[in-house]
Amino acid sequence: MMHKYVQTRMVICLKMLLISMDVAFLNLLFFLSCGLATSYPVLDPHGALEANQQAIWLLFNITGVLAALMFRVYSDQSIERLENMFRTTWKGGVAHILIFSIALELDQRVPNVLLFLLGLAILMVVYYIAARMFMTYVYTVFPKRFNWYKQVVIIGNGAYLAPVASFFERQRPFYHVNTIQYKDEEMLASKEENLARFTRYFKEVSTAGIHDVFIVTSPDMYSYSKELVQAADHQCVQVNFVPAMTANISYSGSAMPSVSMELPVIQSHGERMSNMENRVKKRLIDLLISGLVLVFILSWMVPLIGLLIKLQSPGPIFFKQLRSGRNNKPFYCYKFRSMVVNKDSNAKQATKDDKRVTAIGKFLRQSSLDEFPQFINVFLGQMSVVGPRPHMLAHTEHYSQLIQHYMVRQFVKPGITGWAQVNGYRGETKDPELMARRVEHDIDYMQNWSAMLDFKIVCMTAINVAGKEKDVY
Repeated sequence: MMHKYVQTRMVICLKMLLISMDVAFLNLLFFLSCGLATSYPVLDPHGALEANQQAIWLLFNITGVLAALMFRVYSDQSIERLENMFRTTWKGGVAHILIFSIALELDQRVPNVLLFLLGLAILMVVYYIAARMFMTYVYTVFPKRFNWYKQVVIIGNGAYLAPVASFFERQRPFYHVNTIQYKDEEMLASKEENLARFTRYFKEVSTAGIHDVFIVTSPDMYSYSKELVQAADHQCVQVNFVPAMTANISYSGSAMPSVSMELPVIQSHGERMSNMENRVKKRLIDLLISGLVLVFILSWMVPLIGLLIKLQSPGPIFFKQLRSGRNNKPFYCYKFRSMVVNKDSNAKQATKDDKRVTAIGKFLRQSSLDEFPQFINVFLGQMSVVGPRPHMLAHTEHYSQLIQHYMVRQFVKPGITGWAQVNGYRGETKDPELMARRVEHDIDYMQNWSAMLDFKIVCMTAINVAGKEKDVY
């Protein structure tokens, strides 16, 4: 399915919406049914429901969770397409009602509640029909009205392109498929000419703000697939290869039995940070941490340190500099100003005994307090608490030409601290080999990300700061 290759945040948002709706309304219907049973003794002749309402409510929710897990009601596959949602809702809803009814009937403390169960079941059916009709409206109207599309590009020869585009089109409503088609004679060009042509494609795609590309491959393409990936990486484009002969298979005829075909895709990068659920989880943690820092630390730190900076040298409290962000999109990175105002700050790194650094600035740098305003960037969604450090635009351009896979680190949000930094690769970088080691650590972090790894890096950062790192000027 499409979500295996390119995930859209809309699937996550819809999953959260659907879970919230079901939990809220199903519990509301349960208490409504219990209230009716209390008002009309015929529904609860022995008053057992009222006496054991809390235990029965707990049983209702437990059986609901079990039914949802059994039939994967809220999985990505179920949420991504309406047909799947209807199917899993029907199975999960029936299972919920049956399991709950059987469990309640077997409970000797709650006899003769058949009418209560029947009323609850009817209310649940009415709710599911209304809720899924509402979701149908969301799926069919909202994407067009609010442009809720994930843009992807498919590149390939015309003979093989159409089946793949058709496959992806069926994954709508949350994907918009763009195609770049080339002719048969262009496939006969030399390796160098083909690489130049694909490099031009990647640049056009990246300029348009699209970063997910599928290439319908031909046999000769595998001889320079490594170079293709490098060219795509340089433009912050995630490239995926679809075998042409598989893409061209089709099934037709009404008498043909139903065939479910997964499209085989070879991904250039499969790091954990490309998973949308992991990104949402990381974003929620970033919002929590940055929000707490803004309220409880920066609220008093900015006026205090700002006053000391002003007393040392004239100029602004904050130093803001364009840095390379996710997908190489520039953003203004905030720091407490640690230097006198100078014209070289955007091109020249701080060095040992740098005369531009003020006395308060030296303390801020050695204690890493100068980095605290970057929690503003985290709150705004431009950075993460943990991730590859954002580099100056000039450095990004320079090192991307020298270091293989350098631009891969731009596939994720930059961080205030990172795996490279806690392993000693911090501060001034003169040797390209040291920068290459940083990149290796950044890519290793992306491939092995977990919330616990982030926590480990934060703890290691705190220890390093307390020990006053020697390479920080």
